[in-house]
Amino acid sequence: MTATDFDALAAARDIEATGLERPQAEAIVGAMRQAAAADRGELATKADLARLEIRLVRFVFAVAAGQAALIVGLLKLLP
Repeated sequence: MTATDFDALAAARDIEATGLERPQAEAIVGAMRQAAAADRGELATKADLARLEIRLVRFVFAVAAGQAALIVGLLKLLP
């Protein structure tokens, strides 16, 4: 759920309907908004994931090239 999807007024009204006072409902909704805003900074974006994918592919190819070089080197040592 993004900040644009969250209807704070509706949430406060729903909380009030359970029997809590308006200030309590507003405090709860405020805390929910702060928690959502704090978490958003830690999420990976598509660009982050794309960069990670490129790094992983490069790493896999480097490891494969290293293994191939090691195998060729070991084969040369055989009589």
